[in-house]
Amino acid sequence: MNKILLGNIDEININDMKQISVDNCNYLVANINGEIFVTDDLCTHEDAELTMGCLKGNTVKCPLHGSYFDLKTGRALNEPADEPIETHEVILEDGQIYISATEDN
Repeated sequence: MNKILLGNIDEININDMKQISVDNCNYLVANINGEIFVTDDLCTHEDAELTMGCLKGNTVKCPLHGSYFDLKTGRALNEPADEPIETHEVILEDGQIYISATEDN
């Protein structure tokens, strides 16, 4: 299986998130109570980086118009966003965070 290294799990505090850029792709990496989630870091409604927003439970709030997205499913939970964000399969190995590599990422 091909995978993309995003960084060390220790770089992301519990209940915090950060943007990690790899090969011109920006990812939102969140540590929610010790569980790691990775999504694309771009709101599907407008071009806003979700890492500039805030976490609430397992959701992230877009800083531009306030749409919430579920970090587990990518689902848009309220308007104005109605399209989900892309989520990525997380692989944890030896304290490192990876995502599965696909043709799209």
